[in-house]
Amino acid sequence: MGASVFKVNANGGGAMTDRATVPAGGCYRLMSVALVFQVAPVTSENFTVTLDSRIGPTWDLLLYSVDPGGGALTDILWQPDQELFLEGGDAVLCEYPNTDNRQYTLQITLKAVP
Repeated sequence: MGASVFKVNANGGGAMTDRATVPAGGCYRLMSVALVFQVAPVTSENFTVTLDSRIGPTWDLLLYSVDPGGGALTDILWQPDQELFLEGGDAVLCEYPNTDNRQYTLQITLKAVP
């Protein structure tokens, strides 16, 4: 029996507000978030990964934050240190102001929990 992997891919060149929402009735584990810029940003601003809770903003949780402009980063791969489970309706939200309008590709990978 193979693992059920759910990937959400996004790309763009402006402000990033991309998310992967867990399907209703499902339970998934966050595996990774991968972000690639075509050219490194230079403006200092944070790329964030947030758990957007289905039960409301009081339960939202910042999971990861990094300033790609500060380190001239073009490739970011973040994997949680601990297992992070999401229920149907929860989402992983990736945001970045992208003032420099850098082209990016983003992939959020989740794995179904039996």
